[in-house]
Amino acid sequence: MIVRILGTGCVNCLRLEALVDQILIDLGRTDVRVEKVDDPDEIRRYIPLDLIPGLVINDVLVSVREVPAPELLRQWLEEALRS
Repeated sequence: MIVRILGTGCVNCLRLEALVDQILIDLGRTDVRVEKVDDPDEIRRYIPLDLIPGLVINDVLVSVREVPAPELLRQWLEEALRS
C-alpha cells in the first residue's frame, strides 16, 4: 500500500503526516510506504496547490484541504489494507 501526503510543508500538511504515521504505528503496520509529495508539479497531478493538504491512498484521492478526523482516517487506511 502507498499513502501519499500532498503538501508543501504547511502546518496542516505536517499534522496530516504525523496523524498517518501514528495510525499506522497503532495498527502495527510497518509495511506501508508513506510518501511526502512536496513538489508543486507533482501535487498538481492530483489537486490545485490551494487545496493542500491532500491525501492519496493507493492512487485514490481521499481528502483535500483538511486533516480528516483520526477515526475517519483510520477507517480509510483499514479499508485500503483489506483490499
